[in-house]
Amino acid sequence: MSAIRSHRPRARHRVPASAALALVVLLLLGACTSGTPDNTVTLPDPGTEAAAYAKAWQAGDTAAAGKLTTDPAAAGQALDKVSGDLEPTKFTVVPGAVSRTSQTTASSTATVTWELPMAGSWSYDVTWQWVQQGSAWKLKWASTNIHPELGPQQTVVVRTTPTETGSLVDRSNAQIVSPVRVFSVVALPGEMTDVAATSTTLVGILKKFDPTLDPKILATDIGKADADQGYTIINLRESDFNTVQTALAAIPGVSTPSTVRNLPPTRDFAKALLSEVTPVTDKMTEGTPGWRIVTIDTSGAELTTLQEQAAVPGKKVTLTLDAKVQTAAETVLNPIPEPAMLVAIQPSTGEILAVAQNAAANAQGSMALQGQYPPGSTFKIVTATAGFEGLKLTPTTEVECPGTKTFDVRPVSNFEGFDLGTVDLTKAFAESCNTTFAQISVDLPEDALTKAAKSFGIGLDFVVPGITTLTGQAPPADSVNQQAEDGFGQGVILTSVFSSALMAATVANGGMPTPTLIRGTETKVDQPAPPLPDTVVSGLRTLMRAVVTDGTAKVLAPLGEVYAKTGTAEFSNDKGEIHAHAWTVGYRGDLAFAALIVGGESSGRTNTVISDFLTALDAG
Repeated sequence: MSAIRSHRPRARHRVPASAALALVVLLLLGACTSGTPDNTVTLPDPGTEAAAYAKAWQAGDTAAAGKLTTDPAAAGQALDKVSGDLEPTKFTVVPGAVSRTSQTTASSTATVTWELPMAGSWSYDVTWQWVQQGSAWKLKWASTNIHPELGPQQTVVVRTTPTETGSLVDRSNAQIVSPVRVFSVVALPGEMTDVAATSTTLVGILKKFDPTLDPKILATDIGKADADQGYTIINLRESDFNTVQTALAAIPGVSTPSTVRNLPPTRDFAKALLSEVTPVTDKMTEGTPGWRIVTIDTSGAELTTLQEQAAVPGKKVTLTLDAKVQTAAETVLNPIPEPAMLVAIQPSTGEILAVAQNAAANAQGSMALQGQYPPGSTFKIVTATAGFEGLKLTPTTEVECPGTKTFDVRPVSNFEGFDLGTVDLTKAFAESCNTTFAQISVDLPEDALTKAAKSFGIGLDFVVPGITTLTGQAPPADSVNQQAEDGFGQGVILTSVFSSALMAATVANGGMPTPTLIRGTETKVDQPAPPLPDTVVSGLRTLMRAVVTDGTAKVLAPLGEVYAKTGTAEFSNDKGEIHAHAWTVGYRGDLAFAALIVGGESSGRTNTVISDFLTALDAG
C-alpha cells in the first residue's frame, strides 16, 4: 500500500511595496525599448511606388521615374539612353507582385514590352529591389532594372542582319534581272559657262542611246535644275557608258555617279511587261532582314544577344517567259517603224512565253496586253466556230463567196473584190472571203458571236498576277449591218494581241487554257470559258491549216506544221484617212502566237514577222 503524501500549504513571501514599484518601472521601460529602433517607421509594401515608377517610365517621364530610385540622375540617364536607342513605336510596363523581404526591403516584378520597328514585339520580365529611405520606398537603382542582363554603362540596340535578295528567272532558270552598274549623266548648270552649247554637245554624244533628246529642250531643263543637284539627262549601263566615258569627262559641268541596279539583259528586253510585273516580283524576291537585340558598351561593341531572328532570304520567282522566245520576237519587231507587237503562249499550259513590243509600241505603254484593236479576218475563227455550232457547218460545206454583197445598206467586199463563186468553207476561210463570213454571221442569232468569242477568252476578264490584260469585246449585234461587219472582225469587234494569241492557243489546246505569267500564282477569270466540242476544234484546225497550205499565209508553209489566220482591219485616222491594221495569228506545236502591226496595211507584213520569228527559234 503506497504511502499517502500529505499536502501542506506553501509559505507565502511578501514583497516589499518599494520593490514591487521598481519591478513595474523596469517592465514599462522594457516595453518601450523592445520595438523598432528610434526614428524608424515601418512602411506598407511599395506597390504604390512600383506602379508610379512603371507609369512614369512607360510615359517617357524618366525624370519622374528617376526620383523614385536611389540614384535619380543615373536612372534618368540610363532610361533615356535605352529608349532613345531602341526607338519603340509603343512601350508598356506592367507592374506585378510585391513581396516584403524584411522590414526595410521589398521585391517586385514587372513585365516590359517594346514594340520595335524592325524586331516587332519584345517582352521580358524584370525584378526590382526596393529599400526604405526615411519615410519612403525607393527603387534600388541598377542597370538590371531595365533588363536583367544589362550591365553598368551599357545600352540596348537593334542590329539588322542583311538578307539575300531572291532571283527572277525565266522558265529555263535563266536570270531575267541581275546586278548591273548604271551611270547617271548629270548636268550641273552652276559649273557650265554655256548651257546651250554644252547641251548641243551632250545630245551629239548621247542621242544614239535616246533619239528623243533635243538640244533646246535639254538646255531649258538644265537651266531650271538646282545648281547643286543638277539635271539627270540619261542613265547608261556600264557597257554603254564605257563607249562615251572619255567624251563626257571632257565636258565641264558633267558628273557621272554610278549605282548598281537589278536590270534585264538589255535596255528594251520585255520593257513594257517588266515595268508591270517587277513591282510585284520585287516584293516576292526581296526577302526579310534578320535582327538582333543586343547590349553594347560605350564603344558600340556588342556584348550580349538578348533576342534575335535570322534573316529570311528572298524567293526565287519564276516567270513563264522564255528568254529565247522573247528575244526572237523582239529581234523581228525592232526594225518596224510602226507600233508592232507579238505575244506567244504555250497552249498546253496557258503560260505566257513572250510579250514583245518594238520601240514605237513601248512608247505607248503595255499595248500588247492592253491595247484593243479591230481584229479583221482573224476573228473569222470565232465566226466559223459559231457557224459550226449554230448552222451545223463543216469544213466541206459549200458556201457562196461573191466579190461584193450588200447586207441591208452595208456593202461588204473581199480584198480587191476577188470572187470565188461557190466553194467549200475551208477554201473560203483560207482565202479570207469577207462576204462568206458576213453571211454566216447574219444567218446566226444576234448574240451568237458573243457566245462563241467567250470560248476563246474574248470578252472575259482575267486577273493575271503581275500584269493587267484586256481581251476586247464582241457585244450582241443590234442590226443586220453590224452582224455582217462583225462576221469578218470589223464593226464593234475588238481584240488585243494577248487575247488573239489566246484564241490561237485555244484552237491548239482544244479548249481555252488559263493564262499565267508568274509560276505558283493563280489566275482568276470572271466566268468560265464555254467548252468547244471536239468537232468544232477539228474543223477549226482544218481551216487554219489550209490558210498555210493553200491560202493567205503560204509563206509559213516551209516552217513545219503551222496553223494560221491572217487579217487586215480598216480604221480611219484623225484626218479621216482609211488605213488598216495587219494581223497574223496561229500556232505550231505547243507555241501559239499573235502579231500585230498598227497601221501595217497588209497581213503580208505580219506573215513575214511570224516567218522570221519561227525561223529564229529554229536556228536556236
